[in-house]
Amino acid sequence: MEVGKYISLGNGIQVRKARNETYTYYHSFRDKIDNKVKRKKLFTTDRADNKALRKAILLIDEVIEMPEEKEEAKYILKNMKKYYFDKKTEQKHFEIKKRYPKLSEEELINLTVYKEKIYNFTKEEKRFDKAFKKIKLKSGIKFIDVDIRELKQDEIETILNKQIHSMSEKSLFNLIALTRAIINYNIQKLKLDIRNPFINLDIKFKNIHRNRERYLNKEEISYLLNICKEEKNPNVFNCVYLSILTAGRKNTVLNIRKKDFDFENKILNLYNLKTEKYYKIHLNNEAINYFKKYLKDYDENEYVIKNFKSKAKQLQPFRALPKKIYEIMDREFNQGLNKQDNEDRYKIVNFHTLRRSVATNLALDNVSIYKIMKLLNHTTTKQTQDYLNLQDLDITADIESTHSNFYEMNSHEKELLKETLNFNEYLQFLKDDDFTTEQEISNFIKEMGKAEFQLESIFEDNLKLEDFKTVSSFNHYVEYRNGFTTYKDYLEFEEAY
Repeated sequence: MEVGKYISLGNGIQVRKARNETYTYYHSFRDKIDNKVKRKKLFTTDRADNKALRKAILLIDEVIEMPEEKEEAKYILKNMKKYYFDKKTEQKHFEIKKRYPKLSEEELINLTVYKEKIYNFTKEEKRFDKAFKKIKLKSGIKFIDVDIRELKQDEIETILNKQIHSMSEKSLFNLIALTRAIINYNIQKLKLDIRNPFINLDIKFKNIHRNRERYLNKEEISYLLNICKEEKNPNVFNCVYLSILTAGRKNTVLNIRKKDFDFENKILNLYNLKTEKYYKIHLNNEAINYFKKYLKDYDENEYVIKNFKSKAKQLQPFRALPKKIYEIMDREFNQGLNKQDNEDRYKIVNFHTLRRSVATNLALDNVSIYKIMKLLNHTTTKQTQDYLNLQDLDITADIESTHSNFYEMNSHEKELLKETLNFNEYLQFLKDDDFTTEQEISNFIKEMGKAEFQLESIFEDNLKLEDFKTVSSFNHYVEYRNGFTTYKDYLEFEEAY
């Protein structure tokens, strides 16, 4: 580290090395009152490591705490918003750091998952600013500069009614929910004695659940692929082709690398950024042959969707799709539709329409809903049904019972595993099993909770779940416990039988 130079560590933390080999930590922040960037000294130490960084972050609140004369600033909406997003970002930083403890701070902030999660907060904050920054109250005060204690609910309703014409009903509902969360967070953390004026607004501005009506049929999908293939930029075709092959979300497609292809077994490993988990799908021969040839000169770590204009090594995936894709979709499918109109909005074809189109066409071909659920990486078949609005497609619910015969492990076989695995081992098996639903896992976790409660009630044995070699041995113990004086007596009985 160069002497005298300020090095940024993220979260507004900077460190500066002195000639005497000591390190001084600072916090840079924008003052909530005069809006100027300021730097405050936190502490000086003889080492620069993760422990010192954690200490610096914990000291931030004490440094920027408002003096009494600035107490009123706590009630200004824009300050509440700033406090909320700063804290949420800081919290997410620690969560990811905990999952990757061996990474340096620089390596951590360059992780794709880190950038994506922090970017999500930035996106939310920008959405909030865009919705409210130009709006003024009758008094002439900007909405974001208002003291929340003086804000009346009828004023808020007037403001939100103006927003109805510029955003969808769902977006408006999400904006209300976000603003309510921001104020509640400040009330709770800063112990503000005020009432949240955004409470109960969702009764009037409801979250209307509407499935998008539009999906592309097979002919339209084929037509779109042919048009995209004519484009000079191969990213246009590859984005659409990968979306149709995988039914993946935008970020899933953009994160695919060459190493994710298992050409020998015809498998593609995908990353779900929502759940932060990997999952696999099978590819057909045509797709395998195409990408095997296309990626021939790619390095293993290179992203399929990459920057062809720069020779520099691309360390991170793109965050946005090629604009040409949206231009093609608008030209071919969205003529005469107004994207600002709430009725037309659900008829618009966009990149996410491809995901729904693939799933819908599979459903129309009588592919089991369970297979579709696995392809979409949903957690339950109900989620898939709601997503596809299957009742409109006249597909009967008994499809759901059919798939279980083919893809779920027989319940008898699972019960047999309880004879050999302990609670933690069985839980891990359920999590690793491709055909175990989230509901089954949730039910077993509840079962473990009940078991722990039962053991606590039999206090004289002082047992824990780990003391039982198998799940079944615990069940036997509970069943026969009343017939024995001690746990030792029970073990002797177990060994005898």
